[in-house]
Amino acid sequence: MVMYHYVRDFSRTRYPGIRGLDLAGFRRQLDYLQANYTVVSVADVLAARRGAAALPENAALLTFDDAYAEHYALVFPELHARRLQGVFFAPVDPVCHGRLLDVNRVHFVLAATLNRVGELVQLLEAAVEEARAEFDVETLGAYRATWAHANRFDDAQTIYIKRMLQTALPEPLRNRIAGELFARFVSADEAAFAAELYMSEAQARLMLDCGMAIGAHGASHCWLNQVPRDRQEQEIDASLAFLKRIGAPVEDHWLIAYPYGGWNEGLLEVLRGRGCSLGFTVEPALADLTRHDPLLLPRLDTNDLPQ
Repeated sequence: MVMYHYVRDFSRTRYPGIRGLDLAGFRRQLDYLQANYTVVSVADVLAARRGAAALPENAALLTFDDAYAEHYALVFPELHARRLQGVFFAPVDPVCHGRLLDVNRVHFVLAATLNRVGELVQLLEAAVEEARAEFDVETLGAYRATWAHANRFDDAQTIYIKRMLQTALPEPLRNRIAGELFARFVSADEAAFAAELYMSEAQARLMLDCGMAIGAHGASHCWLNQVPRDRQEQEIDASLAFLKRIGAPVEDHWLIAYPYGGWNEGLLEVLRGRGCSLGFTVEPALADLTRHDPLLLPRLDTNDLPQ
């Protein structure tokens, strides 16, 4: 399983600081995958899960999260020309309602303020201190100790900003701060920005009609392991309503990719109760249907593969 997010033509983008795969690199990576692996379809994986047919050796399923406009404009034509299927996991709020996701607010704020991460940290922490009387927040020292640790993709300050605005702070506060930073550094018109950033429902339907697969990715792209059971059910039911509306199969099988990789046992109960067939995490490992729970399949990131 291979996971993609941003695939862009960076020679034409206004935001070269966005971390993603350039279109030329994507094409080279497809060349590599086709030369060294067998790119399979959802039907192939489901048949293997049922024991009806084994997957070929070095099988690869291509997955794309967040329903970006480039997935329709750039990725879909490339896959269709090569007769390959991609699985596109679409959050409902941006695709159907034109709402900008917090994860993208943060990404584009960082891309618009390259080499100014220290300034962003100061603004973020000032906003947290200002909101201390309104929200139950920890000390800044406690937040730094927990979240300001470099990982394989980001330095300590960058990941600190991401985690504070994606999970650490109370949801209403992080939404507010992310919105204020986005308006200051990127655009005051979030609706227009969202219309450019994500594919539309009609485009998702066309991709499905042309052989691509569309899966669930929640409604609001929240951490599904951090919300109560009723919110989990609302997120999943909104996704199923969207999938049914565009003609994706929901009666016999359907798929989900967990936003941020967040899941818990309660969520798995919700998914099993609604007939989910396959679930995809962000754990960077090779998936094995003989030993992995089909609702907890790992995926290699595009950065884990050569171009």
